[in-house]
Amino acid sequence: MELDGRKFRRAEPDERRDLLIAAALKCLAEEGHAGISVRRIAKEANVSVGLVSHHFGSIDVLIADTYQKLSLDLTCALQIEVDKAESAAQRLDAFLVGSFSPLVLDPELLSVWVVFWSLIRHSPHVSHAHEQGYGAYRELLERLLRELAAEEGFVISDPALAAIGLSAILDGLWLEWCLNPTTFSAESGLYICRRWVVGLRRGAFSPDDDA
Repeated sequence: MELDGRKFRRAEPDERRDLLIAAALKCLAEEGHAGISVRRIAKEANVSVGLVSHHFGSIDVLIADTYQKLSLDLTCALQIEVDKAESAAQRLDAFLVGSFSPLVLDPELLSVWVVFWSLIRHSPHVSHAHEQGYGAYRELLERLLRELAAEEGFVISDPALAAIGLSAILDGLWLEWCLNPTTFSAESGLYICRRWVVGLRRGAFSPDDDA
């Protein structure tokens, strides 16, 4: 198609979906819960309101897909950093370093995550997206802990539980930093997590330490 000497092409369905997801993410970042609006998101994407229903069926599905894309993109970014390292210890440390990088420590995303978390109990679609996204993140972390224990010859009695524990520390530090970045530095957060790993090596999750 050509108009006034310029060539145009119709966007593919996947491109339209990605465009709407990016628009939804921007609206949530700027307006929080108020950004959950078909009209607001369509306007941001510069498309008709009908395209939201056409590609997602409902605003609920669009928000859930936005949640899943954001969480999986962050996990993939951490995986890329992990894959650059060689030893198990280096891979786990790369995960921790990545967790305190600007990509993750982004206060602009605080309102986005707050919206997602608030919807988990009320939206089956968002709940499913959470299980998918957090599941992939937790599986990566658990695998890194298992590999560390195998490489260094110590035992973690429950690697899944250990992964949940470290994930909770990371989440708590992320939230505290986003609420007030002056509370501690990224380097301090990384130090805290590295000390947790030292405790892991010393048997914090060993069978002998179980109550």
